[in-house]
Amino acid sequence: MAIPSFYHPNLDAQDKEISLDASESAHAAKSRRLRPGQPVRVFNGVGLVGLGLLSIVGRREVGVELDSFERSPPTSRLVSVAVAVPKGDRQKVMIDMLTQLGVSEIIPLRCEHSVTNFTENMLEKWTRVAIEACKQSQNPWLPTITGEREFSDVISDEGRSCVFANAGSCGLSAVAGTASPITVLVGPEGGFSERELTKLNQLSVPSMRLGPYILRTEAAAIAAVGVLVA
Repeated sequence: MAIPSFYHPNLDAQDKEISLDASESAHAAKSRRLRPGQPVRVFNGVGLVGLGLLSIVGRREVGVELDSFERSPPTSRLVSVAVAVPKGDRQKVMIDMLTQLGVSEIIPLRCEHSVTNFTENMLEKWTRVAIEACKQSQNPWLPTITGEREFSDVISDEGRSCVFANAGSCGLSAVAGTASPITVLVGPEGGFSERELTKLNQLSVPSMRLGPYILRTEAAAIAAVGVLVA
Protein backbone atom coordinates (compact mmCIF):
# COMPACT_ATOMS: atom_id res chain seq x y z
CA MET A 1 0.00 0.00 0.00
CA ALA A 2 1.29 3.45 -0.90
CA ILE A 3 2.39 5.72 1.94
CA PRO A 4 -0.21 8.50 2.50
CA SER A 5 0.84 11.78 0.89
CA PHE A 6 0.12 15.33 2.03
CA TYR A 7 0.70 18.71 0.42
CA HIS A 8 2.74 21.33 2.28
CA PRO A 9 3.74 24.17 -0.08
CA ASN A 10 6.27 25.67 2.37
CA LEU A 11 8.19 22.44 2.94
CA ASP A 12 11.95 23.02 3.26
CA ALA A 13 14.75 20.46 3.33
CA GLN A 14 15.87 21.90 6.69
CA ASP A 15 12.53 21.20 8.39
CA LYS A 16 12.53 18.75 11.30
CA GLU A 17 8.85 18.93 12.17
CA ILE A 18 5.91 20.54 10.42
CA SER A 19 2.19 21.04 10.97
CA LEU A 20 -0.23 20.40 8.13
CA ASP A 21 -2.77 23.06 7.26
CA ALA A 22 -6.43 22.68 8.23
CA SER A 23 -7.50 20.97 5.03
CA GLU A 24 -4.68 18.44 5.01
CA SER A 25 -5.05 17.85 8.77
CA ALA A 26 -8.74 17.04 8.30
CA HIS A 27 -7.86 14.67 5.49
CA ALA A 28 -5.33 12.85 7.67
CA ALA A 29 -7.41 12.68 10.85
CA LYS A 30 -10.97 12.31 9.56
CA SER A 31 -10.80 10.89 6.03
CA ARG A 32 -7.75 8.65 6.42
CA ARG A 33 -8.14 8.11 10.19
CA LEU A 34 -4.39 7.99 10.63
CA ARG A 35 -2.70 7.65 14.01
CA PRO A 36 0.58 8.90 15.55
CA GLY A 37 3.57 6.83 14.47
CA GLN A 38 2.28 6.07 10.98
CA PRO A 39 4.66 6.84 8.09
CA VAL A 40 3.69 9.60 5.67
CA ARG A 41 5.23 11.57 2.83
CA VAL A 42 4.91 15.34 2.44
CA PHE A 43 5.59 17.20 -0.81
CA ASN A 44 5.83 20.88 -1.74
CA GLY A 45 4.72 20.60 -5.37
CA VAL A 46 8.11 21.50 -6.85
CA GLY A 47 9.94 18.20 -6.47
CA LEU A 48 10.82 18.10 -2.76
CA VAL A 49 9.44 15.18 -0.74
CA GLY A 50 9.82 14.72 3.01
CA LEU A 51 9.46 11.30 4.63
CA GLY A 52 8.57 10.88 8.28
CA LEU A 53 6.11 9.82 10.95
CA LEU A 54 2.96 11.42 12.29
CA SER A 55 3.75 12.96 15.69
CA ILE A 56 0.39 14.55 16.49
CA VAL A 57 -3.05 13.69 15.17
CA GLY A 58 -5.66 16.01 16.64
CA ARG A 59 -8.98 17.38 15.51
CA ARG A 60 -7.38 20.66 14.46
CA GLU A 61 -3.69 19.86 14.12
CA VAL A 62 -1.63 17.13 12.54
CA GLY A 63 2.15 17.18 13.00
CA VAL A 64 4.84 15.29 11.10
CA GLU A 65 8.38 14.52 12.29
CA LEU A 66 10.57 14.40 9.20
CA ASP A 67 13.39 11.86 8.89
CA SER A 68 14.67 12.34 5.35
CA PHE A 69 14.14 14.18 2.09
CA GLU A 70 14.15 13.29 -1.57
CA ARG A 71 14.38 15.60 -4.57
CA SER A 72 12.72 14.45 -7.78
CA PRO A 73 13.82 16.13 -11.01
CA PRO A 74 11.11 17.19 -13.46
CA THR A 75 10.27 14.82 -16.29
CA SER A 76 12.67 14.74 -19.22
CA ARG A 77 10.07 16.33 -21.50
CA LEU A 78 8.09 19.23 -20.03
CA VAL A 79 4.60 19.36 -21.50
CA SER A 80 2.12 22.20 -21.15
CA VAL A 81 -1.51 21.98 -22.21
CA ALA A 82 -3.40 25.01 -23.50
CA VAL A 83 -6.96 23.75 -23.58
CA ALA A 84 -10.43 25.21 -24.14
CA VAL A 85 -12.47 24.84 -20.95
CA PRO A 86 -14.79 21.79 -21.13
CA LYS A 87 -18.21 21.73 -19.53
CA GLY A 88 -19.08 20.79 -15.95
CA ASP A 89 -17.61 17.72 -14.29
CA ARG A 90 -15.47 16.95 -17.33
CA GLN A 91 -13.12 19.68 -16.09
CA LYS A 92 -12.35 17.64 -12.97
CA VAL A 93 -11.66 14.50 -14.97
CA MET A 94 -9.31 16.41 -17.25
CA ILE A 95 -7.28 18.07 -14.48
CA ASP A 96 -7.04 14.81 -12.52
CA MET A 97 -5.75 12.82 -15.48
CA LEU A 98 -3.38 15.50 -16.75
CA THR A 99 -1.81 15.79 -13.29
CA GLN A 100 -1.38 12.03 -12.98
CA LEU A 101 0.36 12.02 -16.36
CA GLY A 102 2.82 14.67 -15.14
CA VAL A 103 1.88 17.73 -17.19
CA SER A 104 3.86 20.78 -16.10
CA GLU A 105 1.37 23.56 -16.94
CA ILE A 106 -2.34 23.86 -17.69
CA ILE A 107 -3.51 26.96 -19.56
CA PRO A 108 -7.25 27.62 -19.96
CA LEU A 109 -7.47 28.63 -23.61
CA ARG A 110 -9.96 31.14 -24.98
CA CYS A 111 -10.91 30.27 -28.57
CA GLU A 112 -13.45 31.64 -31.02
CA HIS A 113 -15.68 28.56 -30.53
CA SER A 114 -15.29 28.41 -26.73
CA VAL A 115 -18.59 27.97 -24.88
CA THR A 116 -17.42 27.94 -21.24
CA ASN A 117 -15.80 30.96 -19.60
CA PHE A 118 -12.98 30.40 -17.13
CA THR A 119 -13.49 31.96 -13.67
CA GLU A 120 -11.46 32.50 -10.50
CA ASN A 121 -13.69 29.93 -8.81
CA MET A 122 -12.62 27.39 -11.42
CA LEU A 123 -8.97 28.19 -10.72
CA GLU A 124 -9.44 27.26 -7.06
CA LYS A 125 -11.30 24.06 -7.93
CA TRP A 126 -8.76 23.01 -10.55
CA THR A 127 -5.92 23.57 -8.09
CA ARG A 128 -7.61 21.42 -5.43
CA VAL A 129 -8.17 18.64 -7.96
CA ALA A 130 -4.53 18.81 -9.05
CA ILE A 131 -3.32 18.58 -5.43
CA GLU A 132 -5.47 15.51 -4.80
CA ALA A 133 -4.22 13.92 -8.02
CA CYS A 134 -0.60 14.53 -6.95
CA LYS A 135 -1.31 12.91 -3.60
CA GLN A 136 -2.99 9.88 -5.17
CA SER A 137 -0.37 9.35 -7.88
CA GLN A 138 2.59 10.42 -5.69
CA ASN A 139 3.62 12.90 -8.35
CA PRO A 140 5.81 15.44 -6.49
CA TRP A 141 5.32 18.13 -9.15
CA LEU A 142 2.12 20.16 -8.97
CA PRO A 143 1.25 21.61 -12.39
CA THR A 144 1.05 25.37 -12.75
CA ILE A 145 -2.50 26.43 -13.55
CA THR A 146 -2.65 29.86 -15.13
CA GLY A 147 -5.47 32.29 -15.72
CA GLU A 148 -7.33 32.17 -19.01
CA ARG A 149 -5.31 33.20 -22.06
CA GLU A 150 -6.32 34.12 -25.57
CA PHE A 151 -5.44 31.70 -28.38
CA SER A 152 -3.46 34.36 -30.25
CA ASP A 153 -1.39 35.21 -27.18
CA VAL A 154 -0.36 31.61 -26.53
CA ILE A 155 0.77 30.82 -30.05
CA SER A 156 2.67 34.13 -30.21
CA ASP A 157 4.75 33.45 -27.07
CA GLU A 158 8.45 33.65 -27.91
CA GLY A 159 10.31 30.50 -26.98
CA ARG A 160 7.15 28.38 -26.75
CA SER A 161 7.16 25.32 -29.03
CA CYS A 162 3.57 24.43 -29.92
CA VAL A 163 1.68 21.58 -31.54
CA PHE A 164 -2.07 21.30 -31.88
CA ALA A 165 -4.51 18.42 -31.76
CA ASN A 166 -6.32 18.02 -35.07
CA ALA A 167 -8.55 15.13 -36.15
CA GLY A 168 -7.61 15.77 -39.78
CA SER A 169 -3.85 15.50 -39.23
CA CYS A 170 -1.75 12.78 -40.81
CA GLY A 171 -0.02 11.48 -37.69
CA LEU A 172 2.70 12.14 -35.13
CA SER A 173 5.76 12.38 -37.37
CA ALA A 174 5.63 16.18 -37.44
CA VAL A 175 5.90 16.46 -33.66
CA ALA A 176 8.36 13.66 -32.99
CA GLY A 177 11.33 16.00 -32.97
CA THR A 178 9.68 18.98 -31.31
CA ALA A 179 11.88 20.40 -28.57
CA SER A 180 11.07 20.42 -24.87
CA PRO A 181 9.28 22.25 -23.34
CA ILE A 182 6.31 21.76 -25.61
CA THR A 183 2.77 23.14 -25.48
CA VAL A 184 -0.10 21.20 -27.01
CA LEU A 185 -3.15 23.25 -27.97
CA VAL A 186 -6.58 21.62 -27.70
CA GLY A 187 -9.61 23.45 -29.01
CA PRO A 188 -13.26 23.33 -27.92
CA GLU A 189 -15.66 20.67 -29.16
CA GLY A 190 -16.52 22.87 -32.12
CA GLY A 191 -12.85 22.75 -33.07
CA PHE A 192 -10.54 25.61 -33.91
CA SER A 193 -12.07 28.22 -36.19
CA GLU A 194 -10.95 28.66 -39.78
CA ARG A 195 -9.18 31.86 -38.76
CA GLU A 196 -7.34 30.05 -35.96
CA LEU A 197 -6.35 27.18 -38.24
CA THR A 198 -5.06 29.67 -40.78
CA LYS A 199 -2.94 31.34 -38.10
CA LEU A 200 -1.54 27.97 -37.01
CA ASN A 201 -0.62 27.15 -40.59
CA GLN A 202 0.97 30.57 -41.11
CA LEU A 203 3.18 29.96 -38.09
CA SER A 204 3.97 26.40 -39.26
CA VAL A 205 2.66 24.92 -36.01
CA PRO A 206 2.65 21.14 -36.44
CA SER A 207 -0.47 19.11 -35.75
CA MET A 208 -0.93 15.71 -34.14
CA ARG A 209 -3.60 13.10 -34.86
CA LEU A 210 -4.86 11.28 -31.76
CA GLY A 211 -6.88 8.50 -33.32
CA PRO A 212 -9.52 7.68 -35.93
CA TYR A 213 -12.37 9.53 -34.18
CA ILE A 214 -13.18 13.06 -33.05
CA LEU A 215 -12.46 13.31 -29.33
CA ARG A 216 -14.07 15.50 -26.74
CA THR A 217 -11.90 18.30 -25.42
CA GLU A 218 -10.81 16.57 -22.21
CA ALA A 219 -10.19 13.26 -23.98
CA ALA A 220 -8.03 14.98 -26.60
CA ALA A 221 -5.98 16.78 -23.95
CA ILE A 222 -5.38 13.55 -22.00
CA ALA A 223 -4.54 11.55 -25.12
CA ALA A 224 -2.11 14.18 -26.40
CA VAL A 225 -0.21 14.40 -23.12
CA GLY A 226 -0.08 10.60 -22.88
CA VAL A 227 1.67 10.51 -26.25
CA LEU A 228 4.06 13.37 -25.55
CA VAL A 229 5.27 12.22 -22.12
CA ALA A 230 5.75 8.59 -23.17
